[in-house]
Amino acid sequence: SMASCATEWITSGSNVMLFAAALHSSYRLFKVSFASTSLQDHRAPSLGLFLLGISAALCIFHPSSSYPSSIQREAEWAVEVLAPALVSFDLLWLSEDHNTAHILLFGSCLLLGLYDWLSADTLTVITRCLGLSSLSCCLTVCLFAGNAFGALGGVALSLPLFVASSMRTNSFAPLISGAAAEGVLKWLLKVSMSVGCWASTQALHKFLLDVTDRHNIAI
Repeated sequence: SMASCATEWITSGSNVMLFAAALHSSYRLFKVSFASTSLQDHRAPSLGLFLLGISAALCIFHPSSSYPSSIQREAEWAVEVLAPALVSFDLLWLSEDHNTAHILLFGSCLLLGLYDWLSADTLTVITRCLGLSSLSCCLTVCLFAGNAFGALGGVALSLPLFVASSMRTNSFAPLISGAAAEGVLKWLLKVSMSVGCWASTQALHKFLLDVTDRHNIAI
């Protein structure tokens, strides 16, 4: 139908946008990491945003069979968990809270490993709890550092984790059809993550400069 075709085009377009934004941000962070002579670089978020871009690229296409579609959904969920966690990990690491950074990273990896062992409801609850933990770490660090870009990036990257799967088809009903509502909501979430990529990159650059300045002053 026309509505289904339009929804697919909207979704594909939003994935192309996220693919470009995530890979560009990942490359910018990787360049800083490559040029850095200290351990205070951005390899973790660079990897997270790179995986986010690859996942978006996989989701550009709409396979007819169920197996590739399930792979797409699993990859999408995995990077939605991992990308904001890796950005928060870097902010925690730069602020020298290494223990919390390790706990957050371990929790994220553990959740990915338990994906096939948990029921859908349990997975949703734990995913939201982890997303809230990651976002709380990000907002706490950015609040004390006065880093507005970091707060914006954290919220924008974490937003998909707080959207219930049941709402994905019902949020805009009965104004528009379920398929169209899902397409619009996916587009909004992809735009949010694209903004999150840009804002997080700006925040990490600023944070690293502030840390470097403090280190130089201390010396």
